Amino acid sequence: MTTEAQAGRRLFVSMIVSLDGYIEGPNRELDWFHDGDPQFEQYCDEMIDSVGLAIYGRRSYELMFRYWPDAERNPRSPADLAFARKMNALPKIVLSRTLERADWQSTRVVHDRVGETIRELKQQPGKPIVAWAGAGLVATLGALDLVDEYRLIVHPVLLGGGTPMWKGIEQRRGLKLVRTTQLGQRLVVLCYEPDRR
Repeated sequence: MTTEAQAGRRLFVSMIVSLDGYIEGPNRELDWFHDGDPQFEQYCDEMIDSVGLAIYGRRSYELMFRYWPDAERNPRSPADLAFARKMNALPKIVLSRTLERADWQSTRVVHDRVGETIRELKQQPGKPIVAWAGAGLVATLGALDLVDEYRLIVHPVLLGGGTPMWKGIEQRRGLKLVRTTQLGQRLVVLCYEPDRR
């Protein structure tokens, strides 16, 4: 039995981030990130095919829920329809103390026992878990030592302010670069694992 099999499912965080480290602009705007690059779209297709569960915080869940169900009903292209179907069918968990229920298909809400719940999910067989989460949830997952990899999709823009990717970090944590991928002429994916030595 390999170490990977003994460890169970991996959990990785995937976030789009500006070059100066923000995930939203000063007014929570996301208009600075422009998708449509064929290599980025291929990267997204490969990512969604590789995962078995997505984790969201409340705000990121609400943002995604406003978009993806409608994207399946009113797709811009056949490729968008195929991706929206995968996104809507993917099992999802929302970690929130305030959200009463989740109306997006294949979604359940976890109100408490976050660490225990995620650890239990990681021990189950299946594809990796992705956290498409806000800064607060990323900090929580990191503080609980639940993240196996951070995948940062770096967009070449300086926002000068907004919501920082790394929020609420209370102590120094070492990371090691395990992979870099260039997507087209603009984007770079930097992949780091926690240095648990």
